[in-house]
Amino acid sequence: MPREPHVTKRDIKRGLRALGLRAGAIVGVHSSLSSFGHVEGGAETVVDALLETVGKRGGVVMPTYSTNREKVAVTPEDQALGLAAKSRILPFDPQTTPCWTGAIPEAFRRRPGVLRGSHRTHSLAAAGPHAGRLIEGWRALLDLDGHILLLGVTLAYCSAMHLAEEGLELPEYIAARLRLPERLQKQYPSGQWVLAFGPYPDFLLMEGPCQQRGIMRLTTIGNAVVRLVPLRALVDLYAEHLRTFPEAFYHGCVSPGAPAPTGR
Repeated sequence: MPREPHVTKRDIKRGLRALGLRAGAIVGVHSSLSSFGHVEGGAETVVDALLETVGKRGGVVMPTYSTNREKVAVTPEDQALGLAAKSRILPFDPQTTPCWTGAIPEAFRRRPGVLRGSHRTHSLAAAGPHAGRLIEGWRALLDLDGHILLLGVTLAYCSAMHLAEEGLELPEYIAARLRLPERLQKQYPSGQWVLAFGPYPDFLLMEGPCQQRGIMRLTTIGNAVVRLVPLRALVDLYAEHLRTFPEAFYHGCVSPGAPAPTGR
Protein backbone atom coordinates (compact mmCIF):
# COMPACT_ATOMS: atom_id res chain seq x y z
CA MET A 1 0.00 0.00 0.00
CA PRO A 2 1.50 3.40 -0.96
CA ARG A 3 1.83 5.85 1.91
CA GLU A 4 -0.60 8.75 1.87
CA PRO A 5 1.04 12.15 1.41
CA HIS A 6 1.97 14.23 4.43
CA VAL A 7 0.54 17.71 3.86
CA THR A 8 1.66 20.79 5.80
CA LYS A 9 0.26 24.29 6.07
CA ARG A 10 3.08 25.46 3.84
CA ASP A 11 2.00 22.95 1.16
CA ILE A 12 -1.58 24.19 1.32
CA LYS A 13 -0.61 27.86 1.09
CA ARG A 14 1.71 27.13 -1.82
CA GLY A 15 -1.10 25.35 -3.65
CA LEU A 16 -3.56 28.18 -3.01
CA ARG A 17 -1.09 30.70 -4.35
CA ALA A 18 -0.55 28.52 -7.42
CA LEU A 19 -4.28 28.86 -8.12
CA GLY A 20 -3.95 32.64 -8.00
CA LEU A 21 -5.48 33.14 -4.56
CA ARG A 22 -4.07 36.31 -3.02
CA ALA A 23 -4.50 38.61 -0.04
CA GLY A 24 -7.84 40.40 -0.20
CA ALA A 25 -9.64 37.57 -2.01
CA ILE A 26 -13.10 36.47 -0.86
CA VAL A 27 -13.79 32.75 -1.24
CA GLY A 28 -16.63 30.36 -0.61
CA VAL A 29 -15.06 27.05 0.40
CA HIS A 30 -16.35 23.50 -0.02
CA SER A 31 -13.98 20.87 1.27
CA SER A 32 -12.99 17.34 2.16
CA LEU A 33 -10.22 17.00 4.74
CA SER A 34 -9.60 13.33 3.93
CA SER A 35 -8.98 14.12 0.25
CA PHE A 36 -5.55 15.65 1.04
CA GLY A 37 -4.05 12.59 2.70
CA HIS A 38 -2.57 13.21 6.15
CA VAL A 39 -2.74 16.92 7.02
CA GLU A 40 -0.35 17.92 9.78
CA GLY A 41 -2.62 19.54 12.39
CA GLY A 42 -5.83 18.41 10.69
CA ALA A 43 -8.72 20.74 9.87
CA GLU A 44 -7.27 23.57 11.96
CA THR A 45 -4.25 23.69 9.65
CA VAL A 46 -6.46 24.05 6.58
CA VAL A 47 -8.40 26.88 8.22
CA ASP A 48 -5.13 28.61 9.19
CA ALA A 49 -3.83 28.31 5.63
CA LEU A 50 -7.01 29.79 4.16
CA LEU A 51 -7.17 32.73 6.56
CA GLU A 52 -3.48 33.52 6.22
CA THR A 53 -3.67 33.39 2.42
CA VAL A 54 -6.60 35.82 2.05
CA GLY A 55 -5.35 38.00 4.90
CA LYS A 56 -7.23 40.47 7.06
CA ARG A 57 -8.73 42.29 4.07
CA GLY A 58 -10.01 39.07 2.52
CA GLY A 59 -12.86 36.80 3.49
CA VAL A 60 -13.76 33.14 3.83
CA VAL A 61 -17.29 31.73 3.89
CA MET A 62 -18.27 28.08 4.32
CA PRO A 63 -21.52 26.11 4.46
CA THR A 64 -22.24 24.98 8.01
CA TYR A 65 -25.47 23.13 7.28
CA SER A 66 -26.64 21.84 10.61
CA THR A 67 -27.38 18.46 12.14
CA ASN A 68 -30.56 19.54 13.95
CA ARG A 69 -32.82 17.18 12.03
CA GLU A 70 -34.90 14.20 13.05
CA LYS A 71 -35.62 11.79 10.23
CA VAL A 72 -39.26 10.71 10.00
CA ALA A 73 -40.57 7.76 7.99
CA VAL A 74 -42.21 8.63 4.66
CA THR A 75 -45.79 7.39 4.33
CA PRO A 76 -47.14 5.64 1.22
CA GLU A 77 -49.27 8.76 0.63
CA ASP A 78 -46.13 10.91 0.71
CA GLN A 79 -44.38 8.60 -1.74
CA ALA A 80 -47.34 8.73 -4.11
CA LEU A 81 -46.92 12.51 -4.25
CA GLY A 82 -43.19 12.24 -4.96
CA LEU A 83 -41.72 12.80 -1.49
CA ALA A 84 -38.51 10.80 -1.05
CA ALA A 85 -37.51 11.72 2.52
CA LYS A 86 -38.47 14.08 5.32
CA SER A 87 -36.89 15.37 8.52
CA ARG A 88 -38.33 17.44 11.34
CA ILE A 89 -36.25 20.53 12.16
CA LEU A 90 -35.08 20.62 15.78
CA PRO A 91 -33.94 23.70 17.78
CA PHE A 92 -30.85 25.43 16.38
CA ASP A 93 -28.13 27.37 18.20
CA PRO A 94 -25.53 29.00 15.90
CA GLN A 95 -22.92 28.74 18.66
CA THR A 96 -23.31 25.07 19.52
CA THR A 97 -25.20 23.13 16.83
CA PRO A 98 -22.67 21.06 14.83
CA CYS A 99 -22.62 21.00 11.04
CA TRP A 100 -22.57 17.99 8.73
CA THR A 101 -20.59 19.63 5.92
CA GLY A 102 -17.22 18.33 7.07
CA ALA A 103 -14.37 18.67 9.55
CA ILE A 104 -13.04 21.89 7.99
CA PRO A 105 -16.31 23.89 8.27
CA GLU A 106 -16.82 22.48 11.77
CA ALA A 107 -13.37 23.73 12.84
CA PHE A 108 -13.94 27.04 11.06
CA ARG A 109 -17.28 27.84 12.72
CA ARG A 110 -15.70 27.36 16.17
CA ARG A 111 -12.99 29.96 15.52
CA PRO A 112 -13.06 33.18 17.57
CA GLY A 113 -14.25 36.00 15.34
CA VAL A 114 -16.07 33.74 12.88
CA LEU A 115 -19.75 34.59 12.46
CA ARG A 116 -22.46 32.06 11.72
CA GLY A 117 -25.83 32.78 10.16
CA SER A 118 -29.19 32.13 11.77
CA HIS A 119 -30.71 29.86 9.11
CA ARG A 120 -31.96 26.83 11.02
CA THR A 121 -30.69 24.20 8.55
CA HIS A 122 -28.52 25.87 5.88
CA SER A 123 -26.39 28.40 7.74
CA LEU A 124 -23.15 29.90 6.45
CA ALA A 125 -20.15 30.85 8.57
CA ALA A 126 -17.76 33.61 7.55
CA ALA A 127 -14.66 35.53 8.60
CA GLY A 128 -13.30 38.86 7.43
CA PRO A 129 -14.56 42.44 7.02
CA HIS A 130 -17.64 41.29 5.05
CA ALA A 131 -18.54 38.38 7.35
CA GLY A 132 -21.83 39.90 8.52
CA ARG A 133 -22.95 40.24 4.93
CA LEU A 134 -21.63 36.88 3.74
CA ILE A 135 -23.54 34.84 6.30
CA GLU A 136 -26.83 36.13 4.84
CA GLY A 137 -26.51 33.88 1.78
CA TRP A 138 -24.45 32.99 -1.27
CA ARG A 139 -25.70 36.05 -3.20
CA ALA A 140 -23.45 38.23 -1.04
CA LEU A 141 -20.41 36.30 -2.32
CA LEU A 142 -21.65 36.85 -5.87
CA ASP A 143 -22.17 40.60 -5.32
CA LEU A 144 -18.68 40.89 -3.82
CA ASP A 145 -17.13 39.24 -6.92
CA GLY A 146 -15.95 36.30 -4.85
CA HIS A 147 -14.63 32.92 -5.91
CA ILE A 148 -15.59 29.34 -5.18
CA LEU A 149 -12.74 27.21 -3.83
CA LEU A 150 -13.20 23.44 -3.98
CA LEU A 151 -10.74 21.59 -1.76
CA GLY A 152 -10.82 17.96 -2.87
CA VAL A 153 -14.48 18.08 -3.96
CA THR A 154 -16.24 18.87 -7.23
CA LEU A 155 -18.89 21.32 -8.37
CA ALA A 156 -21.47 18.74 -7.27
CA TYR A 157 -21.10 20.30 -3.80
CA CYS A 158 -21.37 23.93 -4.91
CA SER A 159 -24.77 25.03 -3.61
CA ALA A 160 -24.11 28.63 -4.71
CA MET A 161 -24.85 27.46 -8.24
CA HIS A 162 -28.55 27.61 -7.36
CA LEU A 163 -28.18 31.36 -7.88
CA ALA A 164 -28.32 30.71 -11.64
CA GLU A 165 -31.86 29.42 -11.28
CA GLU A 166 -33.12 32.70 -9.80
CA GLY A 167 -34.94 34.75 -12.38
CA LEU A 168 -34.65 31.91 -14.89
CA GLU A 169 -37.94 30.47 -16.08
CA LEU A 170 -37.49 26.73 -16.39
CA PRO A 171 -39.71 24.85 -18.85
CA GLU A 172 -42.99 23.73 -17.33
CA TYR A 173 -42.15 20.03 -17.71
CA ILE A 174 -39.25 20.64 -15.29
CA ALA A 175 -40.90 23.26 -13.08
CA ALA A 176 -43.87 20.95 -12.49
CA ARG A 177 -41.52 18.27 -11.13
CA LEU A 178 -40.02 20.79 -8.70
CA ARG A 179 -43.31 22.21 -7.45
CA LEU A 180 -44.31 20.89 -4.03
CA PRO A 181 -47.93 19.65 -4.07
CA GLU A 182 -50.33 21.75 -2.02
CA ARG A 183 -51.10 18.86 0.33
CA LEU A 184 -47.42 18.50 1.22
CA GLN A 185 -47.06 22.27 1.69
CA LYS A 186 -49.88 22.25 4.23
CA GLN A 187 -48.83 19.08 6.01
CA TYR A 188 -45.13 19.94 6.21
CA PRO A 189 -44.81 23.74 6.65
CA SER A 190 -41.59 25.42 5.53
CA GLY A 191 -39.31 26.16 8.45
CA GLN A 192 -40.49 23.11 10.35
CA TRP A 193 -39.53 20.36 7.93
CA VAL A 194 -36.78 19.50 5.44
CA LEU A 195 -38.22 17.61 2.47
CA ALA A 196 -36.46 15.70 -0.30
CA PHE A 197 -38.70 16.35 -3.27
CA GLY A 198 -38.16 16.48 -7.01
CA PRO A 199 -34.98 16.14 -9.08
CA TYR A 200 -31.82 17.92 -7.93
CA PRO A 201 -29.72 19.62 -10.63
CA ASP A 202 -26.52 17.83 -11.62
CA PHE A 203 -23.96 20.59 -11.04
CA LEU A 204 -21.11 18.20 -11.84
CA LEU A 205 -21.93 18.50 -15.54
CA MET A 206 -20.52 22.04 -15.47
CA GLU A 207 -16.96 20.91 -14.71
CA GLY A 208 -16.15 20.35 -18.39
CA PRO A 209 -17.68 23.62 -19.67
CA CYS A 210 -15.86 25.59 -16.95
CA GLN A 211 -12.51 24.15 -17.97
CA GLN A 212 -13.25 24.58 -21.66
CA ARG A 213 -14.21 28.22 -21.12
CA GLY A 214 -11.02 28.70 -19.11
CA ILE A 215 -12.69 30.02 -15.97
CA MET A 216 -11.64 27.18 -13.65
CA ARG A 217 -8.08 26.78 -12.38
CA LEU A 218 -6.88 23.45 -10.99
CA THR A 219 -3.93 22.26 -8.94
CA THR A 220 -3.11 19.36 -6.61
CA ILE A 221 -2.32 19.56 -2.91
CA GLY A 222 -1.37 16.17 -1.54
CA ASN A 223 -3.96 13.85 -3.06
CA ALA A 224 -6.59 16.58 -3.33
CA VAL A 225 -7.55 18.14 -6.64
CA VAL A 226 -8.26 21.78 -5.83
CA ARG A 227 -10.36 24.04 -8.05
CA LEU A 228 -10.88 27.81 -8.08
CA VAL A 229 -13.55 29.54 -10.15
CA PRO A 230 -15.04 33.06 -10.08
CA LEU A 231 -18.61 32.70 -8.86
CA ARG A 232 -19.99 35.30 -11.28
CA ALA A 233 -18.51 33.54 -14.29
CA LEU A 234 -19.70 30.16 -12.98
CA VAL A 235 -23.28 31.32 -12.42
CA ASP A 236 -23.45 33.04 -15.80
CA LEU A 237 -22.13 29.97 -17.62
CA TYR A 238 -24.49 27.63 -15.79
CA ALA A 239 -27.45 29.90 -16.58
CA GLU A 240 -26.40 29.84 -20.24
CA HIS A 241 -26.46 26.04 -20.26
CA LEU A 242 -29.75 25.89 -18.36
CA ARG A 243 -31.40 28.06 -21.00
CA THR A 244 -30.03 25.89 -23.80
CA PHE A 245 -30.52 22.35 -22.48
CA PRO A 246 -32.11 22.33 -19.00
CA GLU A 247 -33.16 18.67 -19.06
CA ALA A 248 -29.49 17.65 -19.08
CA PHE A 249 -29.22 18.86 -15.48
CA TYR A 250 -32.56 17.52 -14.19
CA HIS A 251 -32.37 13.78 -14.68
CA GLY A 252 -35.69 12.16 -15.48
CA CYS A 253 -37.21 15.37 -16.86
CA VAL A 254 -37.82 14.86 -20.57
CA SER A 255 -38.95 17.53 -22.99
CA PRO A 256 -42.36 16.84 -24.58
CA GLY A 257 -41.86 15.46 -28.05
CA ALA A 258 -38.38 14.16 -27.32
CA PRO A 259 -37.56 10.78 -28.89
CA ALA A 260 -38.45 7.79 -26.73
CA PRO A 261 -35.51 5.89 -25.16
CA THR A 262 -34.34 2.99 -27.30
CA GLY A 263 -33.08 0.90 -24.37
CA ARG A 264 -29.56 0.77 -25.81
